[in-house]
Amino acid sequence: MAATFAVAAPANAADTVELDGGTTTLKLDGKTVRALRSAGITVAANKPAKVSGTTARFPISGGDIDPANAKGTIAHKGGLTLRMGRTKVALTAITLNTGKKTVTAKSGSRTITVGSLSGGKVSRDGFATSVAGVKVKLGKAAAGTLNRAFGVRTFKSGLALGTAAVDPTTDEIAFDRGSTTLTFNAQTAGGLRALGVNVAPVAPATADPATGGLIFPVTGGVVNTTNLSGRITHSGGLTLGTLALSDPVITLGSTVTLGVNLGTIADIALSGAPAIDPATRTVRVAGAVRLNEFAATALNQLFGRPIFAPGAEIATASLNATAR
Repeated sequence: MAATFAVAAPANAADTVELDGGTTTLKLDGKTVRALRSAGITVAANKPAKVSGTTARFPISGGDIDPANAKGTIAHKGGLTLRMGRTKVALTAITLNTGKKTVTAKSGSRTITVGSLSGGKVSRDGFATSVAGVKVKLGKAAAGTLNRAFGVRTFKSGLALGTAAVDPTTDEIAFDRGSTTLTFNAQTAGGLRALGVNVAPVAPATADPATGGLIFPVTGGVVNTTNLSGRITHSGGLTLGTLALSDPVITLGSTVTLGVNLGTIADIALSGAPAIDPATRTVRVAGAVRLNEFAATALNQLFGRPIFAPGAEIATASLNATAR
């Protein structure tokens, strides 16, 4: 008897991954740079950001994005300081919101909207996501703030600031499709049959008529590839006679567990190290499924017979998932 937890696209909002590094590069607009120089305004970097010629580089400090389309927030260290004589305006904690298409920064104790984002092309290299060709323009409020600070009229709403390229890094992957196959051993399958216990899917889970397997759609899941921690969630469920088990969750960590709506019911002892292939954005994991004391006690009470023992292996599980 086999059951398959199929990995499908989430029904609601897509999972995001947390960013832990990388760089955003801003190629400053040449015409705007010349206009600032003519007005006596210079642009310098606040460490650890760097400015070389007309190129500014900002280390990414955090945020989270949907790896499929790069929508989310991207926070940075450092910033830029605009100076004219003794007057200076520092813009720090620069944050890109690629969903709302805005740029914000801290100016003193205030967070201001610096401008807008448009365009850009998303590229994938294994699990990594990058964006190039993002146009950055100055917003009306920021233009007014800068003009008042420097006593000029140089800054206009819609002024081209430059073109950005975003190259973030992350240790996380968000699943998009694939499957986990759960195969019950002969003893478990035979024991359920002997008790007259019918196994059936609960929608949107379905049964494979060829194998008798059960297929459960995945609703989401994010796993950290460095420490192999995370969760893979499913919708649907199955019935064991009168017992309904729904919303399966595979949790990865120092131990790997299988949970349902009633709680954690089993441990999964991995048979080897996970196989992670960045080229195909796939992850494969396999192991033995062993009932915990909670599940064994509950099933024995339900069926009126001590047929399940805590720690008993009831199945093998095999995950083959593809990331977003």
